[in-house]
Amino acid sequence: MDEMYYITSGTMSGSFIHESGNVKTSSFYGKGYLAPLYFPGEIEMMRSFAFTAVTDLEVFVFNRVGFERYVNTNPALNVAMYRAYIKLVSLNGQELANQLFSTGMEKICNFFYIYLKNTNDHDQLIPFSQQAIAEFVGLNRANVAKYLKVLREEKVIDTQRNKIIVTNIEKLRQFCSENI
Repeated sequence: MDEMYYITSGTMSGSFIHESGNVKTSSFYGKGYLAPLYFPGEIEMMRSFAFTAVTDLEVFVFNRVGFERYVNTNPALNVAMYRAYIKLVSLNGQELANQLFSTGMEKICNFFYIYLKNTNDHDQLIPFSQQAIAEFVGLNRANVAKYLKVLREEKVIDTQRNKIIVTNIEKLRQFCSENI
């Protein structure tokens, strides 16, 4: 975590890596995001967190020492960092509620909707396989396939190999949990 990346195009994921080797993707970052967010000092948990390019990325790279100077001398950047922290905490809380209380269909639709709203350079494209979606939302691949079939029949999405194209985002939102 010695470097931070400001994304100018593409998508990056953030994932927790368990000591068993299991990986759980928890967040996605798109155009206009800075990841990881700046924080002074060390955070033990961050040793088990990894960032991975989901699509081709173009980024500006900052080292933490230099960025610390920017944050401490630029009030607008400092406020932007606070807003980013609050947004991240809000998204994590939303994801926890989604995992605890939503149906399988809602989990998938919430994931699609939040992904599209929080990554900016995508043309309504979700670049994941059914297996990757299953791992992210905590369902098995067979259930993901069943829900994707319903969404195709409802003309909400089109599917291609390892990607989903959302054709009607407003109709997708109707399938989401009320808290989205």
